[in-house]
Formats: sequence, structure tokens, C-alpha cells
Amino acid sequence: MRRSIRKAVAFFVFLAMVLELFVVPDVTPVRAAEAYDEYSGSIRDVINPTETLTIPFEESDSIDMDLQGKGIKSVSFEKGITSVSLWGADSLEEIVLPSTIDWLYLSGVKNLKTINIPKSLSYLNLCEFGGESLDVPASVSTLILDYCENLKNVKLRAGLSDFTMWGCPKAEITIPSTVNKIYCDDYSGITFSPDNPKYSSYEGSLYVYDGLFLAASDRETINIKPGTKSILEGALSMAYAATTINIPDSVELLEEGALAGTTKVKKLKLPKNLVSIYNYAFEGLGADSIEIPSSVQYVDENAFGGYKGVVNIENGFSYVLSSRNGAIYNADYSCLLYYPKKRTALNLDYDCLTIAFSAVNGCAFKTLDLPEGIEMFNLDLSDCNKLTTINIPSSVSYIDVYGLQYCTPDSLKNYTVDKKNEFYSSYQGCLYSRDKSFLYSVPRTKKELKIARGCVTIDYYVFGYREEDPISVEIPGTVSCIEGIHNIGYAKVDCGTRSAQILEQNYLNGWYPVSYEFVDSSKDILRKIVVSDDIQLKKGDKDEYVTYSFPPGLISVSSFTASQKKTNIFAKVSFTSTKKSVCKVNKKSGRLTPVKKGTATIKVKCELADGTSKTFKTKVTVK
Repeated sequence: MRRSIRKAVAFFVFLAMVLELFVVPDVTPVRAAEAYDEYSGSIRDVINPTETLTIPFEESDSIDMDLQGKGIKSVSFEKGITSVSLWGADSLEEIVLPSTIDWLYLSGVKNLKTINIPKSLSYLNLCEFGGESLDVPASVSTLILDYCENLKNVKLRAGLSDFTMWGCPKAEITIPSTVNKIYCDDYSGITFSPDNPKYSSYEGSLYVYDGLFLAASDRETINIKPGTKSILEGALSMAYAATTINIPDSVELLEEGALAGTTKVKKLKLPKNLVSIYNYAFEGLGADSIEIPSSVQYVDENAFGGYKGVVNIENGFSYVLSSRNGAIYNADYSCLLYYPKKRTALNLDYDCLTIAFSAVNGCAFKTLDLPEGIEMFNLDLSDCNKLTTINIPSSVSYIDVYGLQYCTPDSLKNYTVDKKNEFYSSYQGCLYSRDKSFLYSVPRTKKELKIARGCVTIDYYVFGYREEDPISVEIPGTVSCIEGIHNIGYAKVDCGTRSAQILEQNYLNGWYPVSYEFVDSSKDILRKIVVSDDIQLKKGDKDEYVTYSFPPGLISVSSFTASQKKTNIFAKVSFTSTKKSVCKVNKKSGRLTPVKKGTATIKVKCELADGTSKTFKTKVTVK
């Protein structure tokens, strides 16, 4: 009987052990002091995903943490932590925040349905939050909600000042009166507190101070509120889906970029009471043509910048505009404001003296002949994708050389400058100062370039952006300033010059390690090496050396690598003594060790990577 009892007890003990292996233990908290890597901001794989992860407050009060693929369902933070950033938290179902937290960012928290926000928090950014409701305390001054697709009810309180919401189609929110900055992709579900003095909404769009259209929702049809006086800067910049925009005749002002970005709008009628049009008001507008009402009394020079359609004047009459052959000028024809984009040649009115910065951008020019009489060249040509040549007349006295690098197309091959021009010149298709001492601009089609001898300065923006396709250049010894070195891939340079020194410094310091070589012959390079004069020593003297100096650009190495043998900018030096009994010398460093009175000759052999060498001699007298 006792044996049977013992067997039964043993069986149940064994059964309990087996069950312990297969039954999931209760969820218990574990401190993450050994699991959280503050340097990488991630949780190590040792954490059991069924556990509650507790992040301790130790030396840092700021936690940046990546939970991607860790399976963590519950996270808590100890008191003292003030800033928390979690991302990749797709498995997170619970978060416990400390009463000390001030800043919170959560990303990818689709399975997090509720969150208890402490009253200490001032900044809250939720991305892909999975909950349907959110209660935001009055302490929060900045709230950002991104792609919280299930979110329906959001309770905000006075104290909030900045509010941003994007991709939350179900959200219904009342904005308190304290909000002074708001940015959303759709204002359909937004209402404003009756005492809010600044904002109102109409058919999903936002208005500020009754009569000013501030921002449109991204929808196909946008009806601007009747009575609106002004379409503010960038008001329609996010209306990507818009195909129809109905503007009431009450609108008097189109601010800068007012209609910018409405690429799908094919027809647009401007209000008959329009008074002022500011820069780039129609940029990117998809309409084939626009008609400027006769009511307009002010138009910025670049009002039509970025618009590729046709510009007409209502009934051919305007207080401030004139038209000739499809081009739009200011009233007295002195400034070109718009030029038809299909034109292949520039033909200006005789009275035209200036061209607005964006007036000809997008035109089909292959060659741009600036007419004689134009004094300033400051044009945006970035969308003139057929342009290969720019001809600059003698009358031009100012060129925005910095703008050339940002505002010329990749197709450009040549600048040509009239020989009578007193300020500028051209050489090999590049733009120089009159005396060629200053290189201003190089077309991006140039892959190889021989810079004019006499050039002193290569401007910072000369070569444009060439990170993926740097230029190869031959730099004359006259150049003493190379500001645009980061866009040079390979250079040929005179040994011993200031430009060679600049290339050497950049090569050794690794700022912009340009590959370069000397145009000099090996013998010419060796002739520029200087070795110390005769040396006098006393027996027992220490730390005396035979010194030498390389010309700028020549780099000293102890031995040649395979890659260094392919160029001529590296040299090595060795030292030997003709009378070691009088004075010894270290073969590599040139350090002298006087032995006894007498005279010895130290031979200094300088050898280039191609094997060419020259031996210098220094006389050493030991007294």
C-alpha cells in the first residue's frame, strides 16, 4: 500500500513537472535594466514577450526605444522618466506612463486601444494609434495625430495651442479657443469652439479671421466659402485630388502660391473682382489657360512663375499688364512677366529692359539669345529641358552666378559671352570674369575640363551638384582658391602650387579626398624637393636631423602600396651615411648620431612611385 502511495505521489510530481514545461506562466513584471540597450535604443532578444517590460529610471530621463519584432505586449516606465519615444511597437497592447513624463511619441501602435495620458504631458505625437477614443489633458500644448484610422472621438481641452492631424478620416474633434496653429489634411470632422476668435471651417476647408481662406482639404471639388476676400499663401498646396475649384467673385487677393500644386485642375475661372496677384500664385496649376480679369490692379513680377499654360488678358484690357504676341509684360512693356512655353526663340518687345526671374522657365528654347540691352541675367531656367546654349550680350553687367547652379537645366552645354562685354567672358563653354581670374559656372554636361590659365578662384557653386558624377579637371598653378572642391572627382595640377596644397590637405584630412596627379614630369617633381644645408654637430648632440621639404601636393610615405604606384603624388625618403665612424644616420627618420670628430656625407634618396629617384647630399661636420 505504501509502495502504491509512493508511486502515486511520484506520478503526480512528474505530471506537475511536465505541465510546468507546457503551461504558459502568469504575466509578471521584469525590470529591463539588463535588457534595454540605451545606445541602440532597442530591446535585446532575452526578453520574454509575454512579460510586462518595466523600463527603469537610472541615469537617463529620456528613453528612445525600438520594439520592432520583440513581441512586447506591455510596457511600463518608472517615475523620473520625462521623455519616451517608442516605434515599431506593433504588438503593444498596454502602456503605463510615469507621472513625470513631459514628451511622448508612439509609432506603429495599432494594437494599443487605450492610453491613459498623465497630466504632466505637454507634447503628444501618436502615429497609427489603434484606439477609437482619446482623452487629452489640458497640459498638452502640442498634439500630432498621424494615420490613426480607427480614431473617432478626441476630447481636447483649453490649453492646447498646436494641433496637427493627418490620415484620420473618422475623427470628430472640437478645437478649443486656445489653438492658434492647426494643420490637417481634411477639416470635415472638425468644429471650432464658439469662442475661438481665429478659425472656422466650411465644406472641409479651413478659414482664418472671417474672409481668409487658409487651407483646403484633399478632395476632388473645393467650394470656397462665399464672401471670402483672400486665398492665403499655399492654401491649396495639399489639394492633390482637386479637379474643380470654385472661387467666389468676392475674392480680391491671391497670395504667394495660393493655387500652387493644383495639377489636376483643368479649368479655372478667376473671380471678376480680383485685385492683387502675388508671386507663384498659379505654380503647378493644371489648367490649359487662365484669363486675368480687368479688375486686377497689382501683379508681382513672378506671379506666373511655375505655370505652364497660356495667360490671357480679359478683353485685352488691364491697368497693370500689357500683351504682345502671347507674351505678358508690365504696363509699359519694360519687364517681361510671362513668355509662351511652346516658343523656341526669345523675341522681346523693343521697350523691354528686364526679364522676371521665372518668366521664361519651361520654354522650349534650344538656344537662349538674350537681346542686347538686357543688363541683368537672373533667370530660372531649370525646366528649360531642351536648352543647350546661353548667349550673353555685351550689355549684361550683372549675372546671378550662384543662381546659375540651381536654375540651369542638366542639358546646358555652353555659355557664350559677347567679346565686347566688360564684365564677363567665356572659355570652353564656361562662364568666367572678364579677365578669367574668376570661374563662375560650368555646365553640368561637362565631364572633363581644362581651366583657363590665369584663373585664381574657383567659386563654391561652380560645378553644381555632382556627388554621383563628379567632374575631372586640369587646374593651372595660378589657382589659389578652390571653394567647390567637393564636386571634383579627379584633378591634374602643377606640383608645388597652392592648388596642389589644397588638394593634398583635403586628401590627407579626408574632407573631400579628391584623387589627383601632377602634370609635371617625374624629374621636374624631384627638382622641387629641398634638403637641409650642411650641418655642424658636437659629439653627444641628440635630436638632430637631416631635414627635407616636399613641394605642396607631394605626399611622403614609408613604402608604396599598389594603388599609390598608379599615380605620381607619393614619394619616400631614405638616408645613408658615407662615414658611419664619424656620424650615423637613421635610415628612415634622418636622425643623426655623431660618433667622433670628422666629416661625413649624408645621402638623401628621394624616390617616386614610378621608380624615378634623385639623391641629395648633406655635409655633416662633427667638432
